[in-house]
Amino acid sequence: MATNGKIGTNNVKRSVLSSMVLVTAMAIGLTTTGCMFAWGLGTGAVVGAAIGVGTTAYIEGNLKTRMRADPRAIEKATLKAFEELKIRKVSSSSSAAEAEIIGRSAEDSKVSVIVKAEQNDESSVSIRIGTFGDQAFSLKIYDGINKYLGDAKAELQKELANKK
Repeated sequence: MATNGKIGTNNVKRSVLSSMVLVTAMAIGLTTTGCMFAWGLGTGAVVGAAIGVGTTAYIEGNLKTRMRADPRAIEKATLKAFEELKIRKVSSSSSAAEAEIIGRSAEDSKVSVIVKAEQNDESSVSIRIGTFGDQAFSLKIYDGINKYLGDAKAELQKELANKK
């Protein structure tokens, strides 16, 4: 089949236009608050189900992750991270099933860390800053929790052993 050259040119133009639309859509997605990982998949639920221990996803203003620790140990590590990051503790409670730590940043944004015990000694953790979320600050808190988690686990084990 012979072509007059225009078909090939039209295909290239269409391909370039499609690429430009995709790049533009991705740029818009990167600049808006919300789920960047779920954007390409269509729903946050799909991403949330795929999160494993140590993996994080930023979904609709929440940094979500799973940690191999008791909610009480995660609470202890979170409080130490709060101190390091100059986040004022507003409230904190924990049990073997869940934990909730609320604080205020230096800019007076609400900082919430919600922890729920899961199977296999794992806990799901959700970190949210303010109304719309702040991915960079959420990641700093996550890093702080990880930094202090080993010591917090050991401290919790000692406390539990002393209660027996």
